[in-house]
Amino acid sequence: MYKLYKSENTYSLQTGGTSIPVDPANSDYQQFIKDVAEQGYDIVEGPDVVQPSYAELRAPEYPPIADQLDKIYHSGVAAWKAEIKEIKDKYPKAITGRTDIAPLPEWLYAAVDNYRFNQQLRAYVVASERLAQHQLSTTQERIVEEFTINGVIETVETQSFIQGLPSDDPRVIEDDAERAAAQTVVDNTPQNVKDSINN
Repeated sequence: MYKLYKSENTYSLQTGGTSIPVDPANSDYQQFIKDVAEQGYDIVEGPDVVQPSYAELRAPEYPPIADQLDKIYHSGVAAWKAEIKEIKDKYPKAITGRTDIAPLPEWLYAAVDNYRFNQQLRAYVVASERLAQHQLSTTQERIVEEFTINGVIETVETQSFIQGLPSDDPRVIEDDAERAAAQTVVDNTPQNVKDSINN
């Protein structure tokens, strides 16, 4: 469980009594983002928001004592009571003061979204590279290309011959399973992640 704290516009983070700076370069912070991405936002509690009591809300609105006495002297007790009653009515004694939990900040959602995006991108690249590898059950034909350099024809083998293995070979079975898993990753990758590679 993680707890966010806020002072002014600065956030800090604690877990199990350990303080973690909100710094993307910090490994504990990176672990925090990973934990939230994998386990959900329920493991984070927003910062405390202390709601003031009626007495704390009234105090700054009361005129200074000298002004109150002047009001009584010039306008009478009834006028003074009316002015004070407005403040008391504005902040009734039912406002006892409490501590609420603020919602999670937007930067946390953005950091988790970014982490998930990068994880999907990494998995997509690895899966695509796996699918691009030669399929062990298929025979790969030899390919030779010819180049002319300074009037001399040279040949270069760009793909060597590889004999396909029988379908019951354990290497083929493992290869097919890995390829199926890689294809599932590719199929389930959101389009915006795939597009980010091409852009």
